[in-house]
Amino acid sequence: MRLVEMPAAEIMTRKPTELSGGQQQRVAVARALIVQPQVLLLDEPLSNLDAQVRLRLRAEIRRLQRRIGITTIYVTHDQEEALSMSDRVVVMNKGRVMQIGRPEEIYHKPDNAFVAEFLGVTNQLRGQVAADGQTALVAGASIPFRGTPNSAVIVIFKANHADIARDDMPVEGNVTFHGHIEESSFIGSLYRHYVNVNGELILIDTPEAVTQPDVNVVVPQDKLQVYGSET
Repeated sequence: MRLVEMPAAEIMTRKPTELSGGQQQRVAVARALIVQPQVLLLDEPLSNLDAQVRLRLRAEIRRLQRRIGITTIYVTHDQEEALSMSDRVVVMNKGRVMQIGRPEEIYHKPDNAFVAEFLGVTNQLRGQVAADGQTALVAGASIPFRGTPNSAVIVIFKANHADIARDDMPVEGNVTFHGHIEESSFIGSLYRHYVNVNGELILIDTPEAVTQPDVNVVVPQDKLQVYGSET
């Protein structure tokens, strides 16, 4: 009980239903640890807790795992939990392993469209490979990509990698999509814009508000992930 930071004298006389959600999760971890397992499985342990308690217990579980040195499999649908708590991440889809790697590798270099879309606030635009087989034509933009001519492609990029074009932005190295802002909202430190690009809605996060409805969305070319129908 001391290991999970719950003073035994205060807690031991209480019934489980008299504990808070966070305390109940600590007790559950203590019960699992007391048998000294070789592998600890945590299946969505924080799913029913409020946001602040989740953040605190997430850090405590990670610190506890490092202290006791037990290999831990942590199952979660929360991408932030997976990235922040893991040494290695396994992304699965319908029982199939899609990619295994370090959190930074999974986030920045996804192997396929499913992994790219699953991690982070991600946008998706559809297009096709040009007749020369060397470029992809997506929403009026031409992007270097080698594939089967006229086959389908999906371009994926994260909301925080895109920006609304300004006069001082360089053209070289960027890909530009023309769109129309359907809705904007303030989400704290950022403004989130819902932009209609070629009939598909994408999300763009900017530090400042945007007032004009018609905009050019600029994305660095190296931040675009292009996947052909073969992948």
